[in-house]
Amino acid sequence: MNQRKRNCLLRRLTLLALIAWSLALLHVTRNTNHSGVAQLPTLMILPSLTPSSTATPTIPTATATFTITASPTWTPSATATSTATLTPTLSTRVAVVSAVMPGVYVAPTPSPFPYGTVLLPAPPQPIEPLPDATREFPPFMGWYSFESDYPTVRYSPPWIPRQVVAASRGQYHRTEDVNGVASVAFEGEALRVRYVAAQNMGIFDLVVDGQVIDTIDAYNPDLIFPGTRIYTLERGTHLLEIRHTGRKNSASEGYTIALDAIHVFHGETNMLILPPPVETLIPSSTPQPAAGIELIAAPPTIQATPTSIPPSMVNISIIIAYDENGNDEVDPAEGVNGISVRVVEIGTNRVITQAFTDNSGYAQLQVVTSAQSRVVVPYFGQTWDVPVGRAGGDVRFTLLLTPGNQPGLIP
Repeated sequence: MNQRKRNCLLRRLTLLALIAWSLALLHVTRNTNHSGVAQLPTLMILPSLTPSSTATPTIPTATATFTITASPTWTPSATATSTATLTPTLSTRVAVVSAVMPGVYVAPTPSPFPYGTVLLPAPPQPIEPLPDATREFPPFMGWYSFESDYPTVRYSPPWIPRQVVAASRGQYHRTEDVNGVASVAFEGEALRVRYVAAQNMGIFDLVVDGQVIDTIDAYNPDLIFPGTRIYTLERGTHLLEIRHTGRKNSASEGYTIALDAIHVFHGETNMLILPPPVETLIPSSTPQPAAGIELIAAPPTIQATPTSIPPSMVNISIIIAYDENGNDEVDPAEGVNGISVRVVEIGTNRVITQAFTDNSGYAQLQVVTSAQSRVVVPYFGQTWDVPVGRAGGDVRFTLLLTPGNQPGLIP
């Protein structure tokens, strides 16, 4: 009997234990569904610059405990625990941030030119009249002029001075010696030389620091005072020499060379002239094969269309003098005063402008026209054609009267 009661009690306890386990599992399942910790993580694109770490939730573990007492009661309980693990996620670069760190000094990058340097591709063009170095005190800045009678200009053998109104400051120096040399030391970065061109002029070299920089043919049908091109030099002191070559133009009547003035440019301390590099062509010893070119069709011939010449301004200077000493030069006190000089159009003889010579025999006229013009001295029957294409230029003419043609009275 007792054995039967024990078996029955064990079956009841087993049934109650199963019921308790079922209730505990049901309770855990309900808590899990309501807490929402069973959500699975998804892959997201985060707007961060670098990979970041996020907490990945895990399913809590439930633990059920029960206690058997004298009166069989069961107290199920559930304990949920979560473990957070850091896993990197993917990211997309959406911005770049530059941070400024106070107190951090970065050394400047060295520059080939000092701060404040003014770079020029070429010397500026001179605007005459230039300051006379004879009347200024060094240091000279900008463009200035060394006249032919400047104290530091040396002539070997001595050159002859000539007084001419059209020359720079009314004077120039000349020589017929084929060994003649004029030299002067100067400080500057650019150079230009004014010389005398006429029918009896020869050929001379411009030499700077022992190097020939140009050769000038001074022959011209008329007496003019042109200037050379501008020569760019290195900063510092230089020596200019004007050397006679012993040669002349085939059309020239003599070997005379003459110096009118020397123009020099001296820049400021912070000014630097960077001339363009000079390209040197190196000949190749290997002959190049001739290119086979076959002309299939030629482009159409473009017919010339006449265009009107725009008006231009020309400054005309005229000197009329009586060659009293017969040296074929205009000397002081030889000018003829009060002679009428006119500029007329060729073909129509319309007078454009006119003037009269002064006490030095000098007259200057300014013409603005697009037609071909001619200078006329009616009293002596002398005419000169103004060269075509002298837009904005200067033209000079000289009428030298022989002693036999001097009138007794010039009205």
